[in-house]
Amino acid sequence: MKKIGKILSPSKQYKVEIMKRHDGLYTTEVFAWFEWDDDYVYKYWSPINQGLSLIDSEKRAIKIGIEQLKEHSGELID
Repeated sequence: MKKIGKILSPSKQYKVEIMKRHDGLYTTEVFAWFEWDDDYVYKYWSPINQGLSLIDSEKRAIKIGIEQLKEHSGELID
């Protein structure tokens, strides 16, 4: 798969990545930013929702990704 774009939530604590599969279809994946300090500092993007649906166009994949980002972050996305 090839990542073709990402959209960050306004708080920058969530993001959705839009990916194009080798067969020409698209899918999305939502991530949350985690950080904590427990003798070591951990900071990373963790996947919280992998797209199980196959999407036929980039425009539609972006629209679905924005909806998923709103759902998980609870934030307004333009």
